Amino acid sequence: MIGWLVVAQVLAAPITLDEVRAASRDNLAALQAELDVARAQANVTTAKAVIYPQLSMQGQLGGSVFSDQRTGYAPDGSRNPDSLGGSRGNFLLGLAINQLIYDGGRWWNQIAQSGAAAEASQGQLDEQRLASQFEAERRFFELLRAQQALEVLKQTVDRSQQQLERARSLFEAGRGQKRDALDAEVNLGNDQIQVVRSQQAIVSAQVDLLNWLARPTAEVEAVAPASLLGAPGPGPEAGAALSLAREHRPLLKALASQQRASKLSLEVAHAAYLPRVSATAAYNRTSTGAEPFFIEPTYQNGLSFGLVMQWDLFSGFATQAQVSRASSDLRTTELQQSQAERELAAEIRRTSAALDAQLKIATLAERNRAIAELALKLAEERFNAGAGSTLEVRDAQIKLTQTQLTQVQGRIDVEIARASLGRIVGAPL
Repeated sequence: MIGWLVVAQVLAAPITLDEVRAASRDNLAALQAELDVARAQANVTTAKAVIYPQLSMQGQLGGSVFSDQRTGYAPDGSRNPDSLGGSRGNFLLGLAINQLIYDGGRWWNQIAQSGAAAEASQGQLDEQRLASQFEAERRFFELLRAQQALEVLKQTVDRSQQQLERARSLFEAGRGQKRDALDAEVNLGNDQIQVVRSQQAIVSAQVDLLNWLARPTAEVEAVAPASLLGAPGPGPEAGAALSLAREHRPLLKALASQQRASKLSLEVAHAAYLPRVSATAAYNRTSTGAEPFFIEPTYQNGLSFGLVMQWDLFSGFATQAQVSRASSDLRTTELQQSQAERELAAEIRRTSAALDAQLKIATLAERNRAIAELALKLAEERFNAGAGSTLEVRDAQIKLTQTQLTQVQGRIDVEIARASLGRIVGAPL
């Protein structure tokens, strides 16, 4: 290889597919989904708060000052006596407890609704993690594709270098033409250009992967997983994949939880038609002076208790509107779930077909590569024997490079298609 092509390499840290999958949980979208789950859990706690006694305390220390007062005239026409001004204290200590007994079923339906919403949020989190993991896997394989393509192009440079040396030797021995040596040198330069471009593609793939994993930019090298070492195995049938998806896909579980939450929301809305009953108890200690308030604890005390019923007989049609909105929300979730099931079946069929096609392409690419290697060997033997030309060798080299790149492309496409199907199913294949 020509010296100007040598570039100082920074030792790249290896990164495996398992590491990428684990690190995908730190993706921004996945972390935001985790926060949504935390908020949903807080909503569950808020919904449960109503079943506990509500305790409140009130205290007040103050006073008032007033001037002489004239109260007007008595009914017989005589003037009422004036009241003299003065001051009065205002001391208050109160403790009240309120316990909800019945509210038409609203509180237990709200608790169940918030629980279903929390389950839906967890399902959305699992769904987002699946999506984040698949995108991380895809970027990992894109980096691996770029690395393997670079190795293919380096091999092409080595072959071009050897062809240049053979062409020069034949020319110097009087068995070849100067043009063959010049053509071989141009071919070598073109191949070196492709290597430089491929190196830039690797940098771009590294940046894409690390950005998705929320890691600082660095030199990393994708380590080929064990699945790439042998022949690719077949994918599951579409029917089997659909059965797995119905069992494992988080999106379906999330939609089912959302539908249950919508049904409970309708029950909550209907509860507004019924009365609410609560038990109350209150202790109050009041006084207009500090001495009886602080020094005489047996005085100025009061205790009250009772049952309170409140029934909103007419709310300006607000209750009817809430019931109508809850019914519409329920219908929306039912439509979304039906559509998701149809789309799931379509996605599985399309992705299964894509995986089968990529498996066939990979098999054909392997066969073409073997044929191209044989064709290059024959062309080189003819050139060394003086019966062929540099153009024949170059044409065979180009075809071999193309078949090798196609093989790399096809093999990586198989892994991406398999990962895509696993993401749709919701479980590793």
